[in-house]
Amino acid sequence: MATENMNYGDTISDYLTGTILKTTPEEIVRQTFIRTLHEDYLYPKEIIRREVSIQSGSKILQDETGADIRADIVVYHNKRAALDGDQGNILFVVECKKPNVTDGYNQLVSYVFNTSAVGAVWTNGNQINIYRKTKEIGRLEEIQSLPLYRELWQSEHDAIPQKEELKRPHNIRFLLATCHNKLYGRGMENEDFDLAMDMVRILLAKIQDETGPGLYPRFWITDENFKTVEGRAAVASTIQTLFREYADQYPDIFDAHEKISVGNDCIAEAVGILQKWNLAACNDDADDWDLMGETYEQFTHINLKRQQGQFFTNRLVVNMMVKMLAPEIGDRILDPAGGGGGFATAMFRYLRRKVIMSTKHGSAARDRQLTTIKDSIYLVEIAARLVKIAKCAMLLTGDGQTGMTRGNSIDQYDRLDPWIKSRCFANTTNAPSIIVTNPPFSGQKADSQISDRNILRNFKFGHTYTQQQDSSYIFSESDNDLLSRQSPELLFLERCIDWLKPGGRLGIVLPKGVLDNITCEAYRSWLLDNCNIKAIITLHKDTFQPDTGVRTCVLILEKYSKGHKGINNDRIFMAQSQRIGQDSKGNAVYVVDNNGSSTGVLSQDLDEIAEAYSSFLQDNTAIHPSEYIFSIHRNDLKDHLNLNPQHYSPRLNRAIDHVLEYNEKPGWSVTTIGQLEAGMKIFMGPRWNSATIKVDNPTNTAELTPYLTANGALELRRFTVKWLDFSKATRQQRECRSLLKIKEGDILITRSGTIGKVTYATKNLAMTYLVSDDLIRIRVQDKTLRAYLLTYFSSSMARSLMLLDEYGSVQQHLQPRHIQEMLIPIPEDWESATQEIAAGNRLIHAMENLSLADHLIQNSIFNIF
Repeated sequence: MATENMNYGDTISDYLTGTILKTTPEEIVRQTFIRTLHEDYLYPKEIIRREVSIQSGSKILQDETGADIRADIVVYHNKRAALDGDQGNILFVVECKKPNVTDGYNQLVSYVFNTSAVGAVWTNGNQINIYRKTKEIGRLEEIQSLPLYRELWQSEHDAIPQKEELKRPHNIRFLLATCHNKLYGRGMENEDFDLAMDMVRILLAKIQDETGPGLYPRFWITDENFKTVEGRAAVASTIQTLFREYADQYPDIFDAHEKISVGNDCIAEAVGILQKWNLAACNDDADDWDLMGETYEQFTHINLKRQQGQFFTNRLVVNMMVKMLAPEIGDRILDPAGGGGGFATAMFRYLRRKVIMSTKHGSAARDRQLTTIKDSIYLVEIAARLVKIAKCAMLLTGDGQTGMTRGNSIDQYDRLDPWIKSRCFANTTNAPSIIVTNPPFSGQKADSQISDRNILRNFKFGHTYTQQQDSSYIFSESDNDLLSRQSPELLFLERCIDWLKPGGRLGIVLPKGVLDNITCEAYRSWLLDNCNIKAIITLHKDTFQPDTGVRTCVLILEKYSKGHKGINNDRIFMAQSQRIGQDSKGNAVYVVDNNGSSTGVLSQDLDEIAEAYSSFLQDNTAIHPSEYIFSIHRNDLKDHLNLNPQHYSPRLNRAIDHVLEYNEKPGWSVTTIGQLEAGMKIFMGPRWNSATIKVDNPTNTAELTPYLTANGALELRRFTVKWLDFSKATRQQRECRSLLKIKEGDILITRSGTIGKVTYATKNLAMTYLVSDDLIRIRVQDKTLRAYLLTYFSSSMARSLMLLDEYGSVQQHLQPRHIQEMLIPIPEDWESATQEIAAGNRLIHAMENLSLADHLIQNSIFNIF
């Protein structure tokens, strides 16, 4: 049902009637379950009603406040009963609670025994319990699964359908979430088992049953079996047997004694949830129904993140990259940092769809091409556990698991798995034609970088480099010039390009800092010498949340053939993703309609970007430049070979055009800020750590020093003040103290996080506080120029110019040199800018007055604490 993490608008559309309803957590659960009743369990809309009053005799039941008691959902026996609200013809009732709420059983009992209902359902969107009425008044009997439309709720013998009668579920996420919650709830008594893999093992047992011989499923539990310990044990034994039948076909994946490790009751409950559904992938099924992908999101992602800090690539990003790389039948495809197989399974589904759409059912061409793609997808992953999950992913997606191998892709090639060496090896005729990957990042952690000299010596990027007079870079090849450590993502980038066949294509996720950090200029230069950069996409900041806040990008590259040089008029497709379908907590974000109601469609733009890139490949002029999707020529690259699309944004660059227009205006010219005044200083304070001298909640601040973070300095009143005890400071901290002081009249600009926010150093601010180094200081002697600059820095024009120079992976940054080199229009006579100067002086005057008022308030008789 998948209501666990959703962001809707203020209203939601009723699935039954289209009526606009107020969005509440309970309403979201109710609407999602109504959809599930109709789409998966086949109950017609005409027999379903929401919010139905319940009668006791001739009177409507009321709660203690006198309000009518209403069942959240009522399903009637027929359409006539639903139209009449016939309480004597109710089939079952549903109680919906908001997520994480677990009460409501007594309400169900009241509904059932005051109506003709034979059954009841309780759900909070993540869990579901199914009950049927017993002859004992006031007691409901829990059963394993909700009957499909026209299935009997009460029968002397449980009817087991034939395998071919099992139907495909629409709401797989709800199905698996329910199963997971049952397993997790019961499995807490045993911490040794791997819940994620047990879920996979149960799914594989289900697949084995569906695809094995026999008309009737063995993966089944009747209500009679579930009632007894012996019955549950017998069913669990059957499921263990089914898993072993499957596992024995793949001895390279599953150990000889491997089994489902949760208890019999867990297995029995899982069977009850899954048994009615057809889960086996079919080669002739061209839809992108990815069982293992859903399993990852429900179990593997959560458990591996909790246990080992691992996370998986956002599926929207995976799908975009696959579409942009557009593999063909016959391509050899490799993910050298394969993780759980997200890219491998996505590539398989993409190619399978292509085969199904272009060949006839049962044709030799279809069989041959499907076999080809199974043997053309390869993965290398260093973690054995993830290799196993990737193999299972491929099995559940349609096989192709033999290409999933264990190894270290940045080690020497000859240490790779023999399967890779014989079928997907570098510098051979069977080298991969497509590589797609999301390699591990080191972030800012030195211990996550590669320091093994045996690895570093195999990479240009493992050595130091020198810049030549023509601004090109040469990497040393001597072991004497090895780096002490290097970021793994840079080594993977070089390895991917080396591994590719000439003319091959690479899609890689990288930290955004690789695009614009000056320290990466040499690597960008090497990249441009060896590859045609086809596309650069910066991803939304929430793309990998809540797992990591690292800003990321996607590069699509084409490896040059030997001796080929890049052409300066080659065009590079650029895009800046603005919507990723989730917020920073991982909650889904949906498009809302004109009424503010959720449409159920994820609010994301990666599909649009992939489509624009496809048009771009067909005709470089086919895309219409927009604010966030555009292209540039290779020879347009500038400023240390900056590859960040934001640096070339048409919208932001219009600010440069507007500034340069002042060169054509009489009495005006354009210069850089650093050239405005000989004595001007543009600098930032020293980087330092105040944690050891910070005092929390001091009762007496007389001997303490007030300190403001960047946000604290931006406040119009001083609500956020930190207190430092310099009597405990180190020599280095004491030296930083004087350097963190500001002077009255300084213009302050944020340089980290949200860059470009501007404030002014009032007399009180300068005299009283130390101020964070996260603010760039601009110190100007001339008061008229100071007022003019304050107005300019506060403008949208200056803000756009600052954003053009923004860089970084974890946080966005700005350097003093960017301010120094920023263009600014300047009049020959200040009389031409009297309005701008007056605005700056008014702001200074207002801030001084507010600062003084705040100081008086802080020292008033009312501030006694």
